Formats: sequence, C-alpha cells, structure tokens
Amino acid sequence: MTGKKWVRAFLILFISTICAIALIVAFVDPFFHYGPPKKYFFYRLYDQRSQNDGITRYFDYDSIVTGTSMAENFKTSLFDELFSANAIKVTYAGATYKELNDNLKVAFDSGHRPRYVFRPIDYSLLLKDKDEMRIDMGEYPVWLTNKNPFDDVKYLLNRDVILTYTVPEILGFLRGDSPGYTSFDEYSYTGNADDYDRELVLSVKWEFNAPEKINDVTEADIKMVSENIEQNVVSLAREHPDTTFIYFFPPYSMAYWGAVREEGNLDRYIYLVRMAAEQMLECDNIHVYCFGFEEDVTSDLTLYRDVAHYNPYVSDLIMEKIASLEFSGDNQDADRLRVNRQNIDTYFDDLRDYIENFDYESL
Repeated sequence: MTGKKWVRAFLILFISTICAIALIVAFVDPFFHYGPPKKYFFYRLYDQRSQNDGITRYFDYDSIVTGTSMAENFKTSLFDELFSANAIKVTYAGATYKELNDNLKVAFDSGHRPRYVFRPIDYSLLLKDKDEMRIDMGEYPVWLTNKNPFDDVKYLLNRDVILTYTVPEILGFLRGDSPGYTSFDEYSYTGNADDYDRELVLSVKWEFNAPEKINDVTEADIKMVSENIEQNVVSLAREHPDTTFIYFFPPYSMAYWGAVREEGNLDRYIYLVRMAAEQMLECDNIHVYCFGFEEDVTSDLTLYRDVAHYNPYVSDLIMEKIASLEFSGDNQDADRLRVNRQNIDTYFDDLRDYIENFDYESL
C-alpha cells in the first residue's frame, strides 16, 4: 500500500469510527437531548445541569419539584401521594433564581402544563442580579439547552458522556438489566451522604453577638431584588395562571439568622424578603409559605449539616405541612406558615422581632 492510500484509508477509518461513536451516543442519548428515555436501557440520573433540561422537555409529568440543594432531599413519591400528582424532581445545587426559572420555562415551552411547581425561595440568593448564573461551578452546558445543532458535537463526542454514561448503559442492556431510570426520590438525594450534627453547624461560628452597626436597605438592594423576583419568580406565574406555584422560604437554622443579626443585616434582609413576598402575592396562583417560625426545627441544630441545609426529615415535614394547608386551609399552622395579603403587614414584623429576640446562647 502506498503512503497516499494508507493515509486515505486511515482517514476513512478514523472518520467512520468518530461517526459511529456519535451515532451510538445519539441513539442511547443518556442526557435525553433528542427525546425521552429509550425502553432498552437503564439510565442513571446523576448530572443535574446536563440531564435536567432533557428530563424537563421529554419526561411525562404533571408537576415539578425544583430548587437548589434546599430541594434535593424532597421525595416525589411523597409529593405524588400528598398532591395526587405525577412529579419530576429537577434540582440545581447552588443555582441562581435565573437558572431555575430558565428550566421552568422549558417545561411550558415543550408543551407541558404543570399543575404544581414546588420550589424554595432561598434567602441567600435573593440579592443576586436577575441574569446571574453560576459559571463558577464549571462550564454551563449550553450545547444541551440551546437550539444550535452544530455544537452537539460537545455532547456526542464528550469523553465523560461516552465512558460514564453511554458505555455502562449499553453494558447493562447486554447483561439484561431492567430498563428504566433512577427514581426521582434517589436523584440528587444527599441524605445518606451527609452528616447532620450541631457541632458541624457551630464549627465555623459558635458565638453570636449584638450588631455593632445596623445596615440600611439601599436603592440598589431594592432594585436588584425587585428585578430578580419579577423576572425569575413572578413573570412565569403571570403567563401561566392555571399552574399553582408553591413557593416557600426554607427553614434556615437560627445559627444562620444569628450571623445575619450580628452583621447588622437583619432589618435589611427582612425588608427585602417582605418585598419579595409582596411581589409574589400579586399573583393569585402563587402561594407563599415561610418556615421562619418553626422553632422546633430551626433551633435544633442536630437537624442540619451547616447553617442552612436541613436533613431529609425536615424535607418531608415541609412538604407535609404545605400539603396540609393547601388542602385543609384552616388549621393551627396557617398563620405561622402561610403568608397572604391579609397577614403580610404583621407577619414579617413578627418574624423580625422573633429573630432579634431569640436566645442564641441556647444553640
């Protein structure tokens, strides 16, 4: 064989191999970029930012459980039972409000009409620019979320996609593994991997002092929160009045609030949270809950792995309490948990007083 023929043969073989790999990845489609899961394979749900877009576009569901790591330990099986629903869980650890809202828009744009959207509204992400995204967590896989077919090469010839997902799924098929996918109870679940202990929570800060200075709310704060809530929380609810958006401020521990108070930011934070709640309550299909008064939870640091992240027991409790109020409405928890147009004038004043006067030494 002459050198010219050898090069030609090599190029043909190389290109054929590359095309064959790309076709195999496209057929298995572990990130559901082209359609729903195939009936031949068992799909491991593991990579939130890569798989959630496809799950949201192509899976069969009527409700969505979403949010940051505050929502990772929610069980869709419990949600389905409490709300008579068929939910998916698409959480994004550390995500900004924009990232969560962009994914929710995908649900409606792809023809789904969710009955419920269940989502925490993180205090710590309230003061963010409306367009901020977490690029510090690695390159965002825009090739999976945009409509440009030419950059799909980053998916079809991605080493991790091939070796971590596609090959194991093919081997599972050859072994005769049952097809399907990781349950949404297990997907993103961290309850078994984390330790929850008071010493862990207080390892960073164990003493809480009175503030030396009280920081005022600025016009920049108000503008940022207003734009963030309008674009990434409220606007979608206005566009889809038939969907019930269940939004809640999660039960961050009193150690979190002790630090906020010591920094002189308590009045500032409560003002902005109240403002966000008022914006949300402009929509009748947004139901707002707040777990700031749940002292049995927030003061028990054995339920936390840091100042904000609670254990799976608390996740179940949140879902059960909200479901109880959604369907029974009037019970002893209503005034403490549900924020509405009737009680908002006093609700956050009372919350501010409660946090200010809490006995932080008891922690």
